[in-house]
Amino acid sequence: MEQNKLTLIGRKKLTVENVYELISYDDELIELYTPLGNLRIKGENLSIDEAFSVDGAVRINGFIRSVIYSDNKEKLVDNIISRLFR
Repeated sequence: MEQNKLTLIGRKKLTVENVYELISYDDELIELYTPLGNLRIKGENLSIDEAFSVDGAVRINGFIRSVIYSDNKEKLVDNIISRLFR
């Protein structure tokens, strides 16, 4: 099973390695699709510094309030497909 690595520095900088897809993003919520399920990062003034660099990492800045995994991968796929046909 593939893993991903999270590195949080002082609730201000988060690096998530091995991300498959950026689902959605605004300054309060970033949603990522990872090998371990959906990952939701909530906070304030969130921004993506780097996405899908050579190492497949996403680097996020801002005030990070929570990092939550969800195991429901099927729901994510349905959500992506439904958004494509809106």
